Amino acid sequence: MHPNRPSEALRVLVIGAGSAGLLMAQVFKKVGIDVIVFEQDGSPTARPRDWSFGIYWAQSRIEACLPPELSALVDTVQTDPSYRRHEGSFMPMYNGLTGEPLKKIPAPHAIRLRRRAWLDLLRTGLDVSFGKRLVSISTTDEGVTAIFEDGSVETGSLLIGAEGAHSVTRTWLFQQSPPNAALMDLPISSFATLTKLNREVALALRDVEGMSCIATSPGFFTFFSGYDCTAEDPAQWVFMIILTWPADDTEEQAALAKDRGHLLDKVRELAKPLIYPFDAMVRSIPQDTRTWYSRRMTYWPTKPWDNRGGRVTLAGDAAHAMTFHRGQGLGNAIADVAELQEHLRAMKAHTREELAKAVDKYEKDVWRRGYDIVMENLENTLALHDWEKVTQSHLVASGLNTDPALHLGKK
Repeated sequence: MHPNRPSEALRVLVIGAGSAGLLMAQVFKKVGIDVIVFEQDGSPTARPRDWSFGIYWAQSRIEACLPPELSALVDTVQTDPSYRRHEGSFMPMYNGLTGEPLKKIPAPHAIRLRRRAWLDLLRTGLDVSFGKRLVSISTTDEGVTAIFEDGSVETGSLLIGAEGAHSVTRTWLFQQSPPNAALMDLPISSFATLTKLNREVALALRDVEGMSCIATSPGFFTFFSGYDCTAEDPAQWVFMIILTWPADDTEEQAALAKDRGHLLDKVRELAKPLIYPFDAMVRSIPQDTRTWYSRRMTYWPTKPWDNRGGRVTLAGDAAHAMTFHRGQGLGNAIADVAELQEHLRAMKAHTREELAKAVDKYEKDVWRRGYDIVMENLENTLALHDWEKVTQSHLVASGLNTDPALHLGKK
């Protein structure tokens, strides 16, 4: 920003205290613009679910989003804090039926983070208000107003909807054409858990090469990664396991959603054809383990929206909800934030007009990149569940290291 230009008292409202929302808030704080984050959950630990996620190509852009003292701590929230990034890291992919290696998917300098610890780090130094469920938005020439379920009202110069795939902000932006904001269903079910396993299986999984592992078989996708393997006793190690499969039977899906025992029986049956240790991994999930099940995966192919004169925009999953089989969600959220910070730093002054220009430039990238990435991940997910097309999937053909810059020239 040019120091001698006039400035205004700008204020940014960020909806959602996930990765995209908190990173956005850190960027506005870095450039000296007042920002507050609103989260619908009552506290950081309100939801029992936790998981891990990988960063495969956006590592270098984290430094643009965080102050140096926080950027230096990112490695401490890895699933394995002792792990050090290196050029030769990879994710192995196996034929789950035979154990034959299909590919070592390059993942240079990749890191895998514990979600809750990562968000705790990102909240450092930020003003975050919990228990704030957004219900409506209004705009005027002066700015934007957010109305929350508890009756409270907040005003600002810009509102960023970063509240995830089921974004209220996105629904509001497309209020004149609601179907354009709606998530699209994919007839693929998913199962996830963080669980301890018996000692033998835990040791066998740790012997598999790579920091995470994929096993694929006809109509069944298996992923596992160590979540916390620091205990001396392998029976106390915690693994994240994700399983997905095509599912069209709505009656069975309803039954699986209601009965955890039935759900575990289902995934154990699906895993029977797998070779050791993948079959044993699923079979040894304890009966009382907390699990999460989604009947159908969803996605939203990014569409341009009217930002109401630069007053309302989207980021992260709210802007490009995608399937997860290629691990692109967090990387693209980081890319969103890094892109916006470049335009914020180029502002001639801290005025509403300059802020609106920065938002316009940011959205041009998000719209192009978002649509391309969502559709690529959709194609990838479908291919991974079609045994004849697995080796043609984007995961196998292109790997994990997708540079969003490749999408900037696409129409």
